Amino acid sequence: MKFYSLLLSICLLVGICRALPASEDAQAETVRLESENNGIDKYSFSYETSNGITRNEEGVLKPAEGDAEGVLAVSGSTSWTAPDGKKYEISFTADETGYHPSFKLVP
Repeated sequence: MKFYSLLLSICLLVGICRALPASEDAQAETVRLESENNGIDKYSFSYETSNGITRNEEGVLKPAEGDAEGVLAVSGSTSWTAPDGKKYEISFTADETGYHPSFKLVP
């Protein structure tokens, strides 16, 4: 009997949580999407959502010397507005030297 009471309580709790309104971020839609990939040595993409999130990235295969494989060099950024109303941005590069992010508050 205790098991059924617990199960009923959990079902009621789940139902109440699902009935609560979703946040604006959960309802965000993609308003712009661009993508290009030649399948060989480069790609790029960018998108923007209805809640102000933007993202872009570009990758290029840098040839190596001799018989070694090339190195993928990637750069990109993403930005968003936090709940406090401030806009933030992360930019980065990634290549044979590692991942190098840069974080800033956008005025």
